[in-house]
Order: sequence, then structure tokens, then C-alpha cells
Amino acid sequence: MRNYIIRPLMALFIFFFSTAFTFPIPAGSIGYGMLAGGARDWEIPRPSKFVEIDYSTIDSYAKSAPESAARNLNTLSDYLTAPARSELAKARSVYAWITSHVKYDMSTFSGRTYSSEVDYASKVLRTRRTVCTGFSLLYKHLLKRAGIEAVTIKGYARTNDNEAGQPIQRVDHEWNAVKLDGDWYLLDLAWAQTTACNGEPNDFYFLTEPSAFIANHFPTDPRWQLLSPALRKAQFDQFPKVYDAYFRLGFDRNFPKAGLIRTGDALTLTLHNDSDVEFMCSVGRPGNGQLTNVPVTVRQSDDTYQLTTSVPRSGNWTLYLFAKPKSAKRERLKSYEGIASFTVVKG
Repeated sequence: MRNYIIRPLMALFIFFFSTAFTFPIPAGSIGYGMLAGGARDWEIPRPSKFVEIDYSTIDSYAKSAPESAARNLNTLSDYLTAPARSELAKARSVYAWITSHVKYDMSTFSGRTYSSEVDYASKVLRTRRTVCTGFSLLYKHLLKRAGIEAVTIKGYARTNDNEAGQPIQRVDHEWNAVKLDGDWYLLDLAWAQTTACNGEPNDFYFLTEPSAFIANHFPTDPRWQLLSPALRKAQFDQFPKVYDAYFRLGFDRNFPKAGLIRTGDALTLTLHNDSDVEFMCSVGRPGNGQLTNVPVTVRQSDDTYQLTTSVPRSGNWTLYLFAKPKSAKRERLKSYEGIASFTVVKG
């Protein structure tokens, strides 16, 4: 068992921007052919957490679509899915185009109902700016033309750190589920686009595992959790704010479920990760962007990490937890990613 205290001199905090996945693929898994007009003929394996997929060919084709192809929903759908030999290739091509051509813009939200889904999706195609509803409807109707079943899902989303362990009061978000080869998958194009890094969408939100998706998305219709048994809203309301980096860095899918921590002088969190990682913690008052680093003692036993830290004074705090892979080399600048935040009440 190891005990150590991390006191980083320099750290780069990364919460809202995270690196999109790039997946190597085994040789022979993709067949390439040429269709009329030079488009590639795509064949890729089914999505699975056990299969690593390189989407670069699909993404490049979709991102470079000419403006003439985007005259309307039908012409764009036909262009994006023409080379695809699988439902996954179609779903990915449409995702890649939307996340590279449409921007999230809260100023476009009017609060009014739309005349029809097709009219709303067509408006998004024209303006290239929208909120979550526009992303989800555009995705749905581009795929509908291609014969792929997709649905839009309304629900509650945990977006802010000060919502950790707090009830989410209103339905405020919309995302998609898509049916590929008979199985349903979850995705959130709005979050993939708004957490893009270096121009690349955050692929964590493309065909996300339901056990990870539920950390911050709670659908009004429980069947779209794609979980059995389904969680209750009261359970979701207790969760911390969990960032995609938590899952990408290899932490156990069974993330901490208590986002509100009442404590005295010290508090302890238990996490599981098969890899060697290191941590740092910061605290701040809820809604205040000013953070203060606090010491954290880490006890590791096999894949179990016990983190002990504290908040400076009585009252309500937001505790921010950061992590990074442990390096064998001396690092002049340590780059941590935010993995979770908690509401801490000391008193």
C-alpha cells in the first residue's frame, strides 16, 4: 500500500475541453473501394466498447462536403450516406458533418414551439446555429432519409459544478438515440460540439455507454436510459457532476453516487482504476470561479484509490477533483483533467 501527498507546483486545469477519441483499427477490419465521383465505399465493424474504430476516413468525407450538397435535408442526407455500406457508417457521417458545421448558439433559443420537426431541422441547416433541440432534430431527420431510425430524447442534464448532489429542477436538454443493426445507442451532438478540442468533436458523446451517459443525462422516459433496472430521478439527483475524462482515464463505471458530502475536518473518496493515476483537488465557493488548491492524501491498494482531503472553513463548497496518468518521467508542467465535482457542506 502506498501513501503520498500531491502538491503540484504547476497544473493545467482542463474541465470543459477534452480530447476526442482516436481509435486504431485492426488490419482487415475495413474494406475500401471507390464509388462514382471518388467517394469511398465504407465498411466498418459494429460499435462496441471492445472494438476500437478509426473514423478518420468517414469524418474527412463528411467534413469536406461541398455546400452544394447542403441545399436541403434530402440532398445532404444523400451525399453524406451515399458511400456507406453499414448503418454505423451512415450514423457517423451525419454526426461528423453536424458537429463540424453547426455551432451551439444560445441566442437562437426563443422558447417557442416549432411548426414541425422538419421545419426546425431545415432552419438549422440554413443558419448553422442552434441549441440542443436543433442538433437532435437535424440528426434525426438526416438519418430518417437514409432509412436509419433515430429518436430525440428530452430530459434533465447536469451541466454545472454547483449542481453536484442537487436536484435538477427542470427538463432542459435534448439528445438522441439511434438504432444500428437492431441495437439502440445514445449520443449527444450538442455536448460533442460544445466540448470540442482543437476543432475535433468530443467523441465521448458518440455512442456512449449507457452506464456512463446516465451520469449527466436523465430522460423523462425511463426506457431511454437503456439500463436495466432503470434508475429513479431521486437517484440521479444525488449524483456528483461527472466529466467524460473520468471514464476516458479508465475509472470504474460505478462512479461515486453521492454528490453531496457533509463533513467535518476531513473527507474521503474511494475510486477504482486499473491504471496508475495521480490526483489533485481544488475547492471554491459555489458559483465562484476562484479556486484554491487543497492537499490530498492518496492511498492505493491494487485498483482502489482512497483520497482524503478537506475544505478550509465551514460552509458550502464545491470540491473539484482532477486526475492524470502517472508518468515515470519528471514533468515540468503537469496537465490534469477534471473528472468530477462534489458539493461539500462543512459545519
